[in-house]
Amino acid sequence: MKTGEAHEMNNEAWLRPIEKMLDALGELIQLERQAITIVVHEGIAKVNSHALWLDKGAVEQANELEQWLARREAGGIIFKQKPKDPEIRQFFSQFARFRAPEGTKDQMKALAEAIEAAGVTNMKLAPQPLALDGVGTGVRGVATLWHYAKSAAAMSEVLRLVPVEVRSARRIAQELVDTCTVEQDLLCAMPLLASGDEPYRRAVDVAVLVAATARGLGLSRTECADLTTLALLHVEGHAYANPDPTEFTVPEAVGVLAVRQLAEATRVTPPLALRVAASLEWAIGPTSSGPPYLAGPPQPIAPSQLIALASAYLNQVRGDGKRPAQSPLKVGLQLLSAPPSHLDPSLVRCFVATMGLLPVSTIVELHNGDLGVVADVDHLRGRKVYGASPAPVSARRHIVVERMRTRAGQVVPERKARVQLGEDDGQGGEWTVHRTLARDGLEDLVLRALIRRPSTVVAQMGLR
Repeated sequence: MKTGEAHEMNNEAWLRPIEKMLDALGELIQLERQAITIVVHEGIAKVNSHALWLDKGAVEQANELEQWLARREAGGIIFKQKPKDPEIRQFFSQFARFRAPEGTKDQMKALAEAIEAAGVTNMKLAPQPLALDGVGTGVRGVATLWHYAKSAAAMSEVLRLVPVEVRSARRIAQELVDTCTVEQDLLCAMPLLASGDEPYRRAVDVAVLVAATARGLGLSRTECADLTTLALLHVEGHAYANPDPTEFTVPEAVGVLAVRQLAEATRVTPPLALRVAASLEWAIGPTSSGPPYLAGPPQPIAPSQLIALASAYLNQVRGDGKRPAQSPLKVGLQLLSAPPSHLDPSLVRCFVATMGLLPVSTIVELHNGDLGVVADVDHLRGRKVYGASPAPVSARRHIVVERMRTRAGQVVPERKARVQLGEDDGQGGEWTVHRTLARDGLEDLVLRALIRRPSTVVAQMGLR
């Protein structure tokens, strides 16, 4: 802002600020995989949905930037994509020198029109927010916890209704898919950390894994929401009582009642038929003979296979009463080496690649003896994964570990905690995993690693 005010466009003083800005934008766009919005309001700076951690000097700069933006009644700048050097020059030159005609009611709108008329298409002004709702969204995990808990509570209501309210389930599915674009890896950890096996919780857990896999396949947002809706409603038969426990088993009863859903529908549509088919096939299973009205189990369609795979994965990772819980690493390797015969091996590989052999929440011992928790698997983020080709799941990912304790049991300071596997460890080697550890007795370690409380956000929320 200062450079735009003090110098002409042909001044060499432009070069270094523009070069630094382009470097930063390149990194941010690559990380977020979407447009970048930088907003400064009421002393808080945000990049997209992330509140920044600011030291004293940065806070002063943020306050000054807020004042400059406020002169134009703006709250920030939106970068649709990485701008060219001339666009940056034009944008800040217009920002510094534009004078709205007398009587202009909307300063920002007038400036925005002038910027657009100057040929700047990749940058525009962001309006001032009324308030930065939920400052805690800058703390990793807050949004995930909220949407996961909200979805479970909403599904408990949906499954009580007879017939099931599909529109409500669809809204829940859309929220889960949207949450995946921001914190998909942490959202996938929620089913692995969850306890209890109530039908509504189970439905949400399976739906989260299905939504993540659908995004990994590069499906459109609508297709992802469709699959997630199917996963949420795969236990819909639980909304009814078992018609006759002496005649039908529980899975068969679910299948019978899924057909009842079809009969009670006001009109038959392809999405309805697909939803009922997925529910029916999941209930019957690949080896059952089926209810009396079927000669045998149908050939599972792809949505049914994905739902069955996600459900089986959870059974093994969390334990199903008959078998003890196993580590995600062991379960993933078993699925890769011996995929279930009734499932498409390619789908199994895609599922395991999306979840990761070391998913978020895995406790690891690093090569130097430090105890850490896998807190971030940098892949399948943002909105550009929808409709992408090749499939986003085939892209390289980076695994970040939060180091919590040293070999001697000392707490690792937060500013030194995050390390990326494969990067320099400062001792002439690379950060690597020596072994994985069971979670028993270390649950608090996982919680503290995944849900951080940055001091600036704590102060802003009035917690101290």
